[in-house]
Amino acid sequence: MKIADMHCDTISQIWERQKAGNRQQLFQNSLHVDIQKMQKANYLLQNFALYVDLKKEPDPFMYVLKLVDVFQDEMQKNKKDICFVQTYDEIIVNEKQGKISALMTVEEGGCCKGEIQNLETLYQLGARMMTLTWNYPNELASPNIFEKDSRQSAKGFPLFDSSAGLTENGFLFIERMEELGMIIDVSHLSDAGFWDIAKHTEKPFVASHSNARALCGHARNLTDDMIRVIANRGGVIGLNCYGRFLNAINDDSSRVARMAQHARHILNVGGGECLGLGTDFDGINGQLEIQDCSQMYKLVHELERQHFTESEIENILFRNVMRVYKELL
Repeated sequence: MKIADMHCDTISQIWERQKAGNRQQLFQNSLHVDIQKMQKANYLLQNFALYVDLKKEPDPFMYVLKLVDVFQDEMQKNKKDICFVQTYDEIIVNEKQGKISALMTVEEGGCCKGEIQNLETLYQLGARMMTLTWNYPNELASPNIFEKDSRQSAKGFPLFDSSAGLTENGFLFIERMEELGMIIDVSHLSDAGFWDIAKHTEKPFVASHSNARALCGHARNLTDDMIRVIANRGGVIGLNCYGRFLNAINDDSSRVARMAQHARHILNVGGGECLGLGTDFDGINGQLEIQDCSQMYKLVHELERQHFTESEIENILFRNVMRVYKELL
């Protein structure tokens, strides 16, 4: 089956390793995602997130522009196998030509430094999806992480503050994103920020790499009410491989059986069209049963074992993401 994955951090990892003198490239590398691995697994599309850590980068906008350069350079070097896309139609053309499609996304809206002009520049360069936050408050919104208190709840998860929503600037950004055709991604966003977006937008939006909070109480996951809202809006949720977002205790082991349980819960709550993939490859660690993207067959086999239908599996692997992209790109 074909695969469309809404989130990996491979480009950022390639750049950080290159800076450290370790020449990693997209065609073949020691990371979770490269072209050869994607070809082996029959990838239709991979979203490549340009991830920015605001605490490490004195000028986050210049840093994200450098990641754009890295992404574009890798696309140019490997154009026989993978092509940068900005529209749904380009994905279809690539599929007919036997090429993987690469969609550029941004993880950390704070890289724009609160400037709409910077958002527009990223769109002009080809970015088609963006989270408003990562793990730090910024000019747009707050995440579901409470930095001032590192204690844990009785269930072992980090305490978090979900009460801070979008800033005035954040509302301006989501309005402009909808105008431009840049998909709003609510992964990492605070609960209050989620509901601000739900109330103040019209188009479908996504949670590119989040699981079900009912099965794992981590703040990064979605409540059942959130799942329903995304589904009713016509959006999609990306099933995340990270053990800390899968397990009922503070456990970083990632097992396909547990991923399938989250998948079943999300489908039961939101219906058959609301779930896709958002592996978070090259942004996660721990004991991974799916050791890299070439092993996505392990998830397929487990979904089959847990009696998901062929149609349900195809929807999760690529059809639901493609439906959203057809509407929004």
